[in-house]
Amino acid sequence: MFIKKNIDKELFETIFNVYKIMKKNYSSFKEIDLSMVQLHGLMHIFENPGCSLKELAERFSITNPSANDLTEKLINLKLIKREEDKKDRRIIHLNLTEKGKKIVNKILKQKNNCFSFLIKKLSSKEKEQLLLILKKIIN
Repeated sequence: MFIKKNIDKELFETIFNVYKIMKKNYSSFKEIDLSMVQLHGLMHIFENPGCSLKELAERFSITNPSANDLTEKLINLKLIKREEDKKDRRIIHLNLTEKGKKIVNKILKQKNNCFSFLIKKLSSKEKEQLLLILKKIIN
């Protein structure tokens, strides 16, 4: 029982330390003042150009008004733009602006550097095992 509690505690502390390292590496994005949800929204729009507000809401399991609030800040920062559908003006498509593309490229570069730093000591087999374990934890 004592060993199990120590392992659980150590697992918690280790996962928390990984979180702190990743958060520290993302803290450089404070300059653009984005929340993690907004940052993920920006990345979703990058990965799904022309997605609709409805698709964004479904992806994040939020209401359309909440998705609208999410995109409003990105629009105000000139990171994304709304474009009406050519066939149906009720449908709004979301796309990155040039400024948004530059920010995303910076995010991707930093994300890759941070993540590479975290997993560079792992072999391919260990990476596969870690992935399986993390998927098991999440699901």
